[in-house]
Amino acid sequence: MRTPRADPPRTDLDQARAWHERTRLGATPTHRDHHVPHRGPHARREDGRHLRETSRCRHAAIHQRREGRGHRRRRQGGEGTTGNILRNAGTRPATDSRAIALIVDQAAAATTALHTGILRGSEDIYRKVVARGAVATVSGVQTRVQATQRALDEFAAHGITGFRDSTGKTWSMTAYAEMAVRTASTRALITSHNETLTERGYDLVVVSSHPRPAPVCQPYERQILSLSGRSVGAVELPSRRTGQPTTVPVKASLAEAMSRGFQHPSCRHRTQLFVPGVTDTTPTEPDDDGYENTQELRRLERGVRDWKRKAAAAIDPDAKKAANVKAREWQARIKTHTEQTGVGRRRDREQITGVYGPGNPARAALKPTPKATPAKPKPKPKPTLVSAPTRELVEQARTTLPVDKAGWLDTTIKYPKDKNGAKLVPEKLQRHLDTTLTVGKAIRADAVRRFDTDAALKKLRKEDKDLLASGGAFSPRRDAIFRDIARREQAILLEALAEVRPIGGVQQAVKLSTTGFGSATAGTAEGIAAVRRAEAIYPADWLRAGTARGELDIGKADRAFFNQTWDFIAAPETDKVPNYRGAFDSYPDEVMAHELGHRMETLIPGLTQLEFALIRSRSTKNGVLEPQTKVYPNRPELADEVGYEDDWHNRYAGKTYANDQMADPARRAAEAFQVGIQDTFGRSNPTGEFDKTSQLQEFVIGVMALL
Repeated sequence: MRTPRADPPRTDLDQARAWHERTRLGATPTHRDHHVPHRGPHARREDGRHLRETSRCRHAAIHQRREGRGHRRRRQGGEGTTGNILRNAGTRPATDSRAIALIVDQAAAATTALHTGILRGSEDIYRKVVARGAVATVSGVQTRVQATQRALDEFAAHGITGFRDSTGKTWSMTAYAEMAVRTASTRALITSHNETLTERGYDLVVVSSHPRPAPVCQPYERQILSLSGRSVGAVELPSRRTGQPTTVPVKASLAEAMSRGFQHPSCRHRTQLFVPGVTDTTPTEPDDDGYENTQELRRLERGVRDWKRKAAAAIDPDAKKAANVKAREWQARIKTHTEQTGVGRRRDREQITGVYGPGNPARAALKPTPKATPAKPKPKPKPTLVSAPTRELVEQARTTLPVDKAGWLDTTIKYPKDKNGAKLVPEKLQRHLDTTLTVGKAIRADAVRRFDTDAALKKLRKEDKDLLASGGAFSPRRDAIFRDIARREQAILLEALAEVRPIGGVQQAVKLSTTGFGSATAGTAEGIAAVRRAEAIYPADWLRAGTARGELDIGKADRAFFNQTWDFIAAPETDKVPNYRGAFDSYPDEVMAHELGHRMETLIPGLTQLEFALIRSRSTKNGVLEPQTKVYPNRPELADEVGYEDDWHNRYAGKTYANDQMADPARRAAEAFQVGIQDTFGRSNPTGEFDKTSQLQEFVIGVMALL
């Protein structure tokens, strides 16, 4: 077994450690690390023996670095602005450096008990490989699957085919690498997040929940933990919703929970900020049988992989055939097990990606040369509208955005301010907006390419061009052509969205209002019909959330509106644009789609936060937010309708219902998403009715693809 050189070449891990050490000492980070002698916790003495810090000393050093880090950052006046050493494909930092630094310090220590019996040289290799994979995952440079594959390749290159822990249990290289990378990266991210909360004065977090949890973790699901341990027991806090005092039970400290098994290796639970009156703390029920069923599935998957490796390594045809039969038998057992228990089958876990995986030289050497057979023509792949790079971008983006209301509230814990005291977009929320816009831009670009090649659109545009050439610029036929073009483009956009998530096909619970509300009167059947037509453009998950909330009341009024308190939509009484040339059946239908978007603001976490970020980022010039102006300056009766003028085609796009006297203005509704619905799917104005650029459409498409 190979032993690493005493003075190895500098790697990603070495550079990360060197950068972190300079930052800890107050040095300014640079883009290139100057070489310094390698002197890590496993360096060698001149006589060849290993120098090894004790765990106690090492942990004490880590603790001292953590204690000093927050103070230095506050003194230097920046939170996380100098700590990013890796960047993703975008223009913004991929992650806070503290998570990467924690990997450097803790990646190996997190699973020390599993490899204490491994020889010294192999242990050094293990520590470096796992830390490099975790750094790549946390920084966003690679997905967890890619980082795991990288770890497997490096282990194989060093001749390591498996591990045996101190208890005598044997681990395959695949299972061990996957567990180690997941555990190291997850713990680093969680620890970094918790330290950030502590620096900002927050002490309480809540534990996430998922189906079939481990028995040691289930008691802590949706329970409140104290990061410091000073707030255990009954704690009285003001509710973020009502402002009234509320008593919450804090189950334990985070350290105590971890000492009892919480966040064990491969644990999928996370912690996030506890928001009184908002965070769901309903206890979950134990599911020991479900957990055992999951573990049984993992055992069966290992059996399938084991027999597939034996088949891949077999030289004798009979042995290969017998191994393949066994692999199919184990796969049949998996099929029976998943059907009986309801545990989801993971076919990717039945593949061999270890030492005998695809592309490994050992496998190529053992596999007999196949007989030459004529190649069969591959079936042509079904054409899709959304490109493969865009699909991958969508999947990656979904892993970076918060998944619930509490997660989005966490993005606006602290607002930066301009020189006038106006609240600006927090950095974390700005990153989520950038991600959303990037996804929306990619999907829209794929759709626009289809616009340019679609036969029906080509025919319509040619007909319009011929009409203009023949002097028919004011022909009524041109109105019909514009409507047909708008409807075809809407259909292509919905087709693109439907390839990344289900769209429409769900009806919300709706009823007619018999008494009316405010200026609205009782609704009509046409109002409900308009709701049904508007539902066709919204994600199915959003519509299900609407039904879960309760019945939506439908009335009618001269000016349509949505009332959140009463969950009430007033449909427009009259058609104010009889010569409508958009994609909806009529202008009242487009208005209904607009008002239904306001209901979605109350249902879909993150929607109002992203609207806030879009409007304020566009209205901020040179670090200063422009003042609010009247949306209708010539209509005194609407003087209270204000917003940010920016460079919108129509001021209404910048309208907002928030002000800076509010503690969390990003929670309040706006109009950007709703008028964006009109620009994106109404398409009555080819250049955009509300935005001079395509950004508003990209925003709407990105939001509908990701939230």
